[in-house]
Amino acid sequence: MLDLLQTGKYGVLTQQKLLNTTSNNINNVNTQGYTRQETHVYTSTIDWGVGSTVTRRMYDKYVQREMFRDQGNVGFYDAFATGLSTVDSMLSNKDTSINSKLDSLFTSMEAAVQNTTSVASRRELLSQFQTIVDRYNTLNYNIRNQITDINNKVDDTAAEINNLVKGLFEVNKQVAKLGSAGLQSDIGMQLVDERDRLVDAISNLVDVQVTTEDDGSFSLYLGNGQLLVNHDTYGTLQVNQHPADPTRKEVGLYFNTPSKTKIEVSHSQWGGKLGGYLAASDQMRQAMRDLGQNALAFADAMNEQNRGGITLTGNAGLDLITIPDVPAWSSNDAFAMTVKFDRGAGEQIHSADYRVTWDNTQQPPVPQVWMTDASGKETQIDQNLVHVTPPAGQQGNMVIKLEGHGVTMTFNNTQQNIANADVEFRVQPTFDAAFQIKCNISKPEDFAFASAIRTNVVPNKGNATPTLNGVFQMGTGPNVAGEEAMGLYIDAQGKPQMKDDAPAKIVFEEKAGAKGEYVIYDKNGNKLGSAPQDCNGQNIFEHATWDNPGKPAGYPGYEVSFTGTVVNGSSFTIEINKDGINDNSNGNLLAGLKQEELVYSSDNVKVSFTEDYADMTSAVGSAVMSAATDLKASQAKCEQSQNLYYSVAGVNLDEEAANLIRFQQSYSACARIISASQTIFDALINAV
Repeated sequence: MLDLLQTGKYGVLTQQKLLNTTSNNINNVNTQGYTRQETHVYTSTIDWGVGSTVTRRMYDKYVQREMFRDQGNVGFYDAFATGLSTVDSMLSNKDTSINSKLDSLFTSMEAAVQNTTSVASRRELLSQFQTIVDRYNTLNYNIRNQITDINNKVDDTAAEINNLVKGLFEVNKQVAKLGSAGLQSDIGMQLVDERDRLVDAISNLVDVQVTTEDDGSFSLYLGNGQLLVNHDTYGTLQVNQHPADPTRKEVGLYFNTPSKTKIEVSHSQWGGKLGGYLAASDQMRQAMRDLGQNALAFADAMNEQNRGGITLTGNAGLDLITIPDVPAWSSNDAFAMTVKFDRGAGEQIHSADYRVTWDNTQQPPVPQVWMTDASGKETQIDQNLVHVTPPAGQQGNMVIKLEGHGVTMTFNNTQQNIANADVEFRVQPTFDAAFQIKCNISKPEDFAFASAIRTNVVPNKGNATPTLNGVFQMGTGPNVAGEEAMGLYIDAQGKPQMKDDAPAKIVFEEKAGAKGEYVIYDKNGNKLGSAPQDCNGQNIFEHATWDNPGKPAGYPGYEVSFTGTVVNGSSFTIEINKDGINDNSNGNLLAGLKQEELVYSSDNVKVSFTEDYADMTSAVGSAVMSAATDLKASQAKCEQSQNLYYSVAGVNLDEEAANLIRFQQSYSACARIISASQTIFDALINAV
């Protein structure tokens, strides 16, 4: 009789436990982070043969880890695509793009060149010119604002991660105190649910990996294997502004240990939303560099060509656009460096940052120059391209000219002093260049459509015609040396003048038994050099051998070619264009800059302004489209892993309702056993 009563008692308790578990599942069906529980019944040899119960959380840890990875991917592509899409719209939209305004500018320029004396046409051109400069400024400004916005999201995301990680650390400590055995208790399962909820939230913000320790606690790692939190310590994300780049955010981990450990983590290693925002910021910052490169190439080309002509008032052409110097960041405030853009070298400018360090293995130490892209990747510039003056040990502030880069670095101290102090410099020449350039003219007559010089045919044999290829550079005075030692200069009144020793006459001379040559003379009849007949009359000065060596590159600053038949004795002169009001030769060259390939793309490859801008727009657009495609794929994969995970861990109300009915029936049956045994027991007592 006692056996029957005990069997009923333990049966009721077992079914009550099953009912409690089922009720708990139903009540928490909408509780965030709740994991379905299941009570398992095992046959007991102690409790009168009635089952013992063990309640467990139902989940698949392998599927859970896959879900965490998938959520990190979704977070990354969503943040990247969303963050970059606005900049993509700015670059590609006709109302805000550069190319649409470039087209308008060159259309107006072509119209003005057709009627060089029309002030109305020039005024329209001036308006379009001011508009294109404003467009560069505005686009740069707007992209910078987007970088600020996304950097704010980096700050907010890092703060959110820190709160979640701190909460996870506290939960992890409690889990560790309970131990693996205590995890089967109600409080243990609640703690583990909360832990998984926190990890689930973190996994969307950064890539994470989870490992289970012997005490039942979790160790959470970043995707690159760097520890983020366990039951002993946790990392706090620190967002710092890069010292040389106020728009670049650096995110590191700080562990509050006795050693105050700080670990730097690169942008590509974070993943999740945080990694997506950082990647979008990098892409935007590269777009700003590319935009600045385009703006500088455009400004330099316009300036160079306009300076080769004569304005409507007869003065030498001015710079159309002001290009400012760029100050560098220095690791020692006592030393400074400024980047100057080389005149006429806009097509050499790279869309990169530069860093100057020192090779202390050599004595005296040698400056090294590194190119840095938007992600922070560095490439050292070939030392043969780094021209340093004056030599170490000599007096004079250091100057570094980067061959093939269109920039010159000037320093405020000697090479020896800077090397002794081991100063590091960082500079971003193109980063804000599109915002820094300004329109330098305010009057329509400042466009120099007429050429500064003209060519004439001296009556002679043949039908050859000289063609002026253009004026490329003029000096600032008749006696200026160095790279400004060109054949032309601008006098004190702003008028173009030809130097006495400048090429002023070309005579084709044939010699018996030898090929002819183009002999070059100055205006006083002094022979300067000659070009071989094999050049076929094209780019005479480029092919010339000068009797006086040491001419600067690009000398004499202008170029001529010939068409037609050149015969022995043919003579041609070059002179200042004093009556060039109706001359549009330089204006045609200005208009022709639209098709010229004047923007550096890669080694031995240059593209036009519009092609370069299209490439830049395409790069950003492709990145957005690729991210959008990857987002859809990652969302589908994430949905699959979530469904698989919640098919085990989630609460199914239909299933729980069926279990509720089944367990209620079992409870009632066990209660009847107790009732029957009570009746039998009472009958036996009464029978005595």
